[in-house]
Amino acid sequence: MNFVLIAGRWRIDGTNATFLGAEEREDPVGICLVPTRFRSGLLVVEATIKDPRGVARVMVGYHTATGSYYSVGIGGSGSAYMINEFVPGLGWRTIRALGTASQLRTGIPYHLEVDVAGQHVSLSVDGVRVLETALPSPLQGDQVGLFAGGPAEVAFEKFHISSTEPRIFVVMQFGEPYDSLYTEVIQPVADRMGFTAFRADDVFRPGVILQDIIRGIVESDVIVAEITPPNPNVFYELGYAHALQKPTILLANRQIEKLPFDISGYRVIFYEDTIGGKRGIEGLLGRYLEDIRRGTGSLTPPPH
Repeated sequence: MNFVLIAGRWRIDGTNATFLGAEEREDPVGICLVPTRFRSGLLVVEATIKDPRGVARVMVGYHTATGSYYSVGIGGSGSAYMINEFVPGLGWRTIRALGTASQLRTGIPYHLEVDVAGQHVSLSVDGVRVLETALPSPLQGDQVGLFAGGPAEVAFEKFHISSTEPRIFVVMQFGEPYDSLYTEVIQPVADRMGFTAFRADDVFRPGVILQDIIRGIVESDVIVAEITPPNPNVFYELGYAHALQKPTILLANRQIEKLPFDISGYRVIFYEDTIGGKRGIEGLLGRYLEDIRRGTGSLTPPPH
């Protein structure tokens, strides 16, 4: 695995990387990136701190243009376990934190697992899940790496990345003709573009369906919403997705008389319920998904 050094002093040896500690007049933290692109999946590393003030985290969502990212792991701000966000110009924001730095052991490796599914992120330490949260916004970039800090060495070993396909949560009224639109158009286009599409009725498990819907929205990378009938459930789910700043693609039958005011400024794929109309959806939907996958699609479709 190749590491590209961004900040701090490092020693690199294959899949192992060691931050050599912060010195005066140098960057107080260490950052290195890897070439593997990542949106969802599992990140695993063995991390060892040699000072109780040490910080050892995995970086996700690094955005080259802005320099923003999330970091997940151990140490920092007096906490044992941390999920936080860095935005240049605004600084650090703690998303979740637990424990105190005095609880961290030194000189013995921690097995860290960072599981990312859309905006759902969890941290497991030595097999115990210690933190779990929904990020306030989607990952802005698709680069990952290592983040370290403290006055002494911080060693990372056996860094491994397992990516999964990005997921599309489909919001629509159940029943025909929408079921056919889902199975004959949306799912095949998603498969072709490297996404996994699913609806709430694809989740077969006991429990409250609203919880499944909320979890599906949080764990997805993209929302596709069919908004033709004025269905309150559809608009509730769409509103929640917009609150999370999810990339959203709207579909509507061309016969719809007027879009609701709150979404009238968003780009909508209008279609006719014909074979030719479905082909039109396939082309535009595929193009939008390609833009999102490449990172060139905006978080919310721009106005007309």
